[in-house]
Amino acid sequence: MVQFNTRANEILLKLVYYGPGLSGKTTNLQALHAMCHEGSRGELFSVNTQEDRTLFFDLLPINLGYIYGNAIHLQIYTVPGQVQYDASRRVVLGGADGVVFVADSSEAKMQENVDSLSNLYHNLNANRLNIKQIPFVIQYNKRDLGDAMPVGVMNRRLNFRSVPFFESIAPKGIGVLDTFLSITKDTVGTTFRKYHLDKKIKDFDEMLNLIETNIRSSMREIAPAEEPATDPQAEATVLRHSNVSVANLTPGKVADAQDLLEDALKSNMETARLYSELKQVKDTLEKKNEEVNQLYAQLERANQDNLKTRRYLEGLIQSVGEAIISFSHDGRILTWNTAAEQIFGYARSEIVGHSVQQLMPPHRSGELEQVIAQVSKGQIVRDVPTSRLRKDKTEFPVTVTYAPIRGGDERVLAFSALTRDIGSQRELERKVEHLESGASLSRIMPPLFNELANRLSPLLLQKGMLLEEATDPHQAIRIGKLLQAVDSAQNLLRPLLMVVTPSSPVFEKAQLNKLVQEAAKRVEGEAAASGVAMDFTYDPNLPEIGLDTDQVREGLVNLFRSSVYAASHSPVKRVRVGTRTTGSAVQIVSQDTGMAIPEPEKGRVFELANVSDAGTLGLCVAASVVNAHGGKISVRSQEGVGNAFLLEFPMIDGATASGNPPVLEGKKVLVVDDESFLLECLVDAMSAWGCNVTPCSLAAEAIQKLQVDNYDFIISDIRMPGLSGIQLYAWIQAHLPGMAKRILYTTGDTFDPETREFLDRSQLPNLGKPFDLKKLKQALGELIASTGQAG
Repeated sequence: MVQFNTRANEILLKLVYYGPGLSGKTTNLQALHAMCHEGSRGELFSVNTQEDRTLFFDLLPINLGYIYGNAIHLQIYTVPGQVQYDASRRVVLGGADGVVFVADSSEAKMQENVDSLSNLYHNLNANRLNIKQIPFVIQYNKRDLGDAMPVGVMNRRLNFRSVPFFESIAPKGIGVLDTFLSITKDTVGTTFRKYHLDKKIKDFDEMLNLIETNIRSSMREIAPAEEPATDPQAEATVLRHSNVSVANLTPGKVADAQDLLEDALKSNMETARLYSELKQVKDTLEKKNEEVNQLYAQLERANQDNLKTRRYLEGLIQSVGEAIISFSHDGRILTWNTAAEQIFGYARSEIVGHSVQQLMPPHRSGELEQVIAQVSKGQIVRDVPTSRLRKDKTEFPVTVTYAPIRGGDERVLAFSALTRDIGSQRELERKVEHLESGASLSRIMPPLFNELANRLSPLLLQKGMLLEEATDPHQAIRIGKLLQAVDSAQNLLRPLLMVVTPSSPVFEKAQLNKLVQEAAKRVEGEAAASGVAMDFTYDPNLPEIGLDTDQVREGLVNLFRSSVYAASHSPVKRVRVGTRTTGSAVQIVSQDTGMAIPEPEKGRVFELANVSDAGTLGLCVAASVVNAHGGKISVRSQEGVGNAFLLEFPMIDGATASGNPPVLEGKKVLVVDDESFLLECLVDAMSAWGCNVTPCSLAAEAIQKLQVDNYDFIISDIRMPGLSGIQLYAWIQAHLPGMAKRILYTTGDTFDPETREFLDRSQLPNLGKPFDLKKLKQALGELIASTGQAG
């Protein structure tokens, strides 16, 4: 009889496989057991005779899963088919919800089938069940026998209700599942209708189809080569009957055999049911045990993760740049990170447990009480500007952020103080202000130097012309003295002008040792005044190479001045200079005993933006000269030893330089410059050399002249109103490409990125302003020689 568990929404149904002996009832259960997946079946439970035939029953629990919120469980029984076990069959049929009659298809067994069906009718009646109403299915088993009767004949003899019937070969699993599906759907449907459960289901037929889907998904087909186990001990729990009968009872005791049999059956059925439930509980406990093991593994992983997180947070606190200090309500220090050790000077072991007041200046002693009063209310007090004391009692500025440390019950247990040393920040702010002012100057200085160069160039040209034209020696001396002021102004600005407005080098064969000696002579007075000893070591085999002697000499003077300046601020005041040849380059090494240049500064020490004093300006000049010659400059520094600067000049033979002065007489020259005084001086100087000069104050005017006349070469400024010298060059390239390499640019604006990029790209000779007659004549000689106009 159907059982309902409303608390767990479970429905328990009982199905009984009935039929004559050896018709295949147990084989059907074994086949079902083999088809079911592990999760949906229980253990097959059998109570057999000594000959392994079913004595009382077989029991197979099957779980159909949840159907519309109800968990449907089946308990499938078989009955012993032998005639002598009629009482067992009657007891097993008690409370059945559906019956499968398994008939033997052998013609010799037809009468046994009929007798068993009649016996089923009587036993159902004995249990107050109606064979015409109970869900009923017939299976014709053993269809593979040679004497198997036709299904139609068997139907006429046995299927009096015209119920569903199925052909079967149970050992091979053929027809077993179809029979089971039919009786299951019929039993569930009848039960739901009987108890009006179908009223709660919108589509009852869909539910029955869902049962079939669930069963098929939880079953597997038995392969042709695979048959259910015939050994009942292989996959079933078997109880053996030892042929104990009523005659074996103790003499003198009266017992009703029928009652004993029914009690035994009920006891065994209850034992089977309890064993099945126990098996399910065992499986459930094993699954729970696996889940507990998994949870334990997850907990272990979580503990490991927590440990890693804790170590990470501890490492984070120890590696953060600000001091993190925690202290209790009475002011005792509880934690102290690495940054706190570095900022305050106390090791952790020295300060933990001491009062936080030890870190505060006396005039700030009342600060802590005010902070604790606020933070105890749960507030965070951010960026309090104050000061603290280091271990050596020096006071320094800080900002402190105070926050509460809460326990699990949200109570404030302690306080944290994140302390930031802002002394270095203020120093950095001062440096930023200095850099910003320097950046402003860097924007102002290039145009200013351009204008200054434009003003100085005429003075230098006029000076040269006056000295060339002076025939009276006494007059020449007076003019020389008068123009010493011009020379002093030029010498004062020359280092900076060599960086800001460099000229293209004019190469000639030169001996580097001689230039080093000349530079040393100019610096030796300054070195002696500073108490710096200078040692020189020369390579006697140094070859002559192509150099711009004026530029290299000035570069070396500035390098030596920088080395002397650095050495003068050290205890050991010494500068060592040496020359040598390596491969394809000539090298100069200048080593001083000054303070080592910090590693981050090494890459910027040769940049004008990094200039802070006369010493660093000299390095920029040296770097500018070396780079103009296509060489390299580098520095190595070591604390306590000093700095070694290495200059490398490539071995250029200087063949481009001519030993004879350039022939300028009769050359037609176009001169373009917007500075009228400088333009006039250029015209005067070149006219004095015999040139036919055409002056232009604008590039547009120069284009007009070029369209109507031919010129041997052009001297042009770059920064001009209207069209620039760069735009003039673009026009010449497009319209007079033959003149594109016959241009000498004069400019005081090479610090401008656009001008620098143009000169680097075009590789045209340029003369940095200010320039004198000598430089002008050298540059023109180089231009004439490079364009093949000499002579």
